[in-house]
Amino acid sequence: MEMIRKREILELIAERTKEGRQTSFRSLLREFGISEEAACGHMKRLWNERLIECTAFRSSGYGFRLQRRESIRELSFRVTRRGRERLEWYAEQERRDQEEAW
Repeated sequence: MEMIRKREILELIAERTKEGRQTSFRSLLREFGISEEAACGHMKRLWNERLIECTAFRSSGYGFRLQRRESIRELSFRVTRRGRERLEWYAEQERRDQEEAW
């Protein structure tokens, strides 16, 4: 099974955000064919890094973490400004790598 990179998942979430759509772990299941555990793990890491944000109202102090008895499976997300900046950084690194290859 091919390893899915953080960048690929962030690109999917950014594209869906641009389309006005939310992304849940189920979106990752459909798009990448990964396990539920892997999909939830990716979402948690991106959320903890503040590259994505929950689309639902969050209580103070829980903007980027789960509340007690809450599951990542219940939440939907969109890309943040920081997430878009990370994608721009990835693209710049890729351009530099291509230039150095010449």
